[in-house]
Amino acid sequence: MHALLLPLAAALGRRLGLALAIIALAVGARLIWTLAGEETLREGERRARVEAGRQEETRLLLWRAELAGRLAGARRDLEEQQERLRRAARVLAALEEASGWWERWFGDPAQVATNAERRRRMEEMQAETRRRIAVTDALLESLTGEDGQAEQALGRVRLELAVAEAGQSPFWRRLEAAWTAVRVPVAATLFLVFAGPTLWALFAFFLLGPWISRGRPLRLGPEAPASPRIRAAGVVLRFPVGPDEHLWVKPEYLQSLDDVFRRRTRWLLDPGAPLTSLAAGWHELQELRPEAGQAAEVALASREDPQQELAAVEVPTGEALVLSPRHVVGVLAAVEAPVRLRARWHLTSWQAWVGGRFRHFVWSGPCVLAVAGRRGVRAEALAGGVRRMQADLVIGHSLGVARRPVRAETFWSYYRGRHPLWDDQLAGPGLILLESAGAPGAAAAARRWWERAAQGVLRVLGL
Repeated sequence: MHALLLPLAAALGRRLGLALAIIALAVGARLIWTLAGEETLREGERRARVEAGRQEETRLLLWRAELAGRLAGARRDLEEQQERLRRAARVLAALEEASGWWERWFGDPAQVATNAERRRRMEEMQAETRRRIAVTDALLESLTGEDGQAEQALGRVRLELAVAEAGQSPFWRRLEAAWTAVRVPVAATLFLVFAGPTLWALFAFFLLGPWISRGRPLRLGPEAPASPRIRAAGVVLRFPVGPDEHLWVKPEYLQSLDDVFRRRTRWLLDPGAPLTSLAAGWHELQELRPEAGQAAEVALASREDPQQELAAVEVPTGEALVLSPRHVVGVLAAVEAPVRLRARWHLTSWQAWVGGRFRHFVWSGPCVLAVAGRRGVRAEALAGGVRRMQADLVIGHSLGVARRPVRAETFWSYYRGRHPLWDDQLAGPGLILLESAGAPGAAAAARRWWERAAQGVLRVLGL
């Protein structure tokens, strides 16, 4: 009974917990939406008040400017009228002084009449000027009152505007502060995201590419004829093992073998370089050695990739081959002459930095290497010639082969991602090992950052 009730209670508890989580998520989302809506509505009303206050402030400022102009004009007019009144008073005083009793009795009658006419006009002008001064004084008083009212209204509007501007909600204040802080980095990031690839493509193709292509090629050893050769190849590789030989092979490639082998586990290909052995997949190997005095055969094939084919590459005595360890799935060597695997670093070479290959592994003979490649492995001999090919297809070459990156031929194919920026140019004499096709989806995998980073690390390590 308990065995039945406990799973039922556990299932019910899980469903109840899921239901509570859904309810909490829905309520929280609705609450956030409501709060954001209310804050947005409140902020919209506040901004409307601020905009209306600024418009009213502008109108009052224009009104005060107009009143100031009218006040200045009225004051100038008042000063002119007062100056006119003073001139009239001076003229009347002069006429009064010139019209004494002597002039009235014994003076020129025409001059006396003229002076009397001038006195009458001056008195009329004084009266008119006093009337205008009274009107101007009344206008000045009215304009001064209007200006005071405008000043009071402007102060009230500015106070309301300050209150409205200070009433911004904390949500919008923090949002605007955050946007002010990040808008320049965001703009720079967007520029780099949208324009950066194009700018880098132009720089790499037209400036960096020609300069790197003129560099000196990388050669790991002296020039020599193409002595390594492919002994056999196929989807299933039959590997004869002599009585004085042993074979190290990755277990996933071991298909069948004669039942005359002594088998044991070799944990690392090279115990002196454990990290290299682990990264290259050369760990937990099967070491096969025939019983004394017997020869046997081993069949190797890929269990995981039916498109992968194998080839037996023979490296004679005194020769060496530069080969990536991840393409080597088996090593056949004499018991008395163990395989020598050496790593060479090239940190000061521009070619190494461009190609991302800072370490090269050199396999020294005599040995036979079981090499895996997509759709097969083929060998091409360079009799002093120069070959250009895609870098991801080259899996190995002789020591004397000079290798350097060269720029792609056309910009558009590189810019559209249909061709890599760099091809490999190889010059002989020597031997080149190629796989017939790259891994499927390589272009899509290269766009994934983590996979590209992992591939870059393995390439830097020469793996």
